[in-house]
Amino acid sequence: MQRLADSETRKKGKIYDFKRQTKFSKEQLGTIQLIHETYARLIGTYLSTQLRAYAQATIISVDQLTFEEFIRSIYSPSFITGFKSEKLDGKALMDINLNVVFTILDRLLGGNGTPLSTLRQLTEIEIQIMQRIVSRLLGALREAWINVVDLTPSIEFIESNPQFAQIVPPGDMVLSIVLEIKIHDVTGLLNLCVPYNTVEPIAAKLNAASWFAAIRKEPLTTNVKAITRQVRNVDLPVTVELGTATVTLQDVLNLQIGDILVTDRLVKEDLDIRVGEQIKFRGRPGILGKKMAISINQVIQPLEEDTL
Repeated sequence: MQRLADSETRKKGKIYDFKRQTKFSKEQLGTIQLIHETYARLIGTYLSTQLRAYAQATIISVDQLTFEEFIRSIYSPSFITGFKSEKLDGKALMDINLNVVFTILDRLLGGNGTPLSTLRQLTEIEIQIMQRIVSRLLGALREAWINVVDLTPSIEFIESNPQFAQIVPPGDMVLSIVLEIKIHDVTGLLNLCVPYNTVEPIAAKLNAASWFAAIRKEPLTTNVKAITRQVRNVDLPVTVELGTATVTLQDVLNLQIGDILVTDRLVKEDLDIRVGEQIKFRGRPGILGKKMAISINQVIQPLEEDTL
C-alpha cells in the first residue's frame, strides 16, 4: 500500500503555464525583496524630510508577471515614469498612484496634504515638481541596488496613460515590485516594473550569498573612502584662547575703553588651541607676514574615555 501511495505521488504533476513562464527563482525573488525593503526605508525617510510630515513606505509584494498583466493593474490616469540604467539595457517603469502624487504636491505647495476629490492629469508645473521628486526616488533606488549593480537611473519619459507606456511586448515577463506609501492618512501604491530582459545579465548576482557578501565588503571600500573624502572637506572653526577671567556683572557694566582685564594665563605659557569645542593643541602666538599666527608646540592626546 505504501509503494502504491508513493507511485501516485510521483505521478502527480505541477501545472505549468507556457504563456506565463517564470524567470526568477524563489531565492532571487527573496533577494529582490531584501533590496526593496531597504528602498522602502530610504524613500520613507526622504519623503518625511522633504514633506515635513509623517511618511512611511512598506513593501507589499514582489512578483513576476507578464507586462500586459502589469499594465492592467495600473489605474488610469496615473503618474508613470520611464527610466533607464547606464549599466543595463532596456527601460523600466515607476508608477505612483495619483492620491500620493497630489498629497505630495499639496504639501510642497504649502497645503496640509489633502488629495484631490476628483483625480485628474497633472499640469506642466506639477509635472516639473514631481519630476524632481522622482529623480530623488530614483536616487534612492540606485542606493538600494548599489551592492548588486550601480544602476545610475535617469528619466526617459513621463506618461499618465498606462497604454502609452509600452516598454516591452505584452507577453514578456517583468519583475513587479509593489510598495504602499502612507503620508498622514493618505495611502497609495508605488509600482516598479523591470523587464526580465533588462536584469537578465545580472540575474546570477541576485542571490542572498552574493548580496550579503557585497554588504560586508562595502564598508571596507567604497563607503569608507566616500565618508573619508566628505569628512576631510568639513569646515571646522579653530580658535586660540588667550585666557579666562572671572568678573562680576557690575564690573562688566562699568568697563570702559582702556580698561584692562587680567586673565589667568601667564605671558610665558602656551595658549590653548580649540578645534570646535575641544582643546586639540597648545602653542605660542606670533605674526606671519601681516597676519597674526600661532605656532603649535604640543598636540593634546584625547582622554581614554573620549576614545571609547
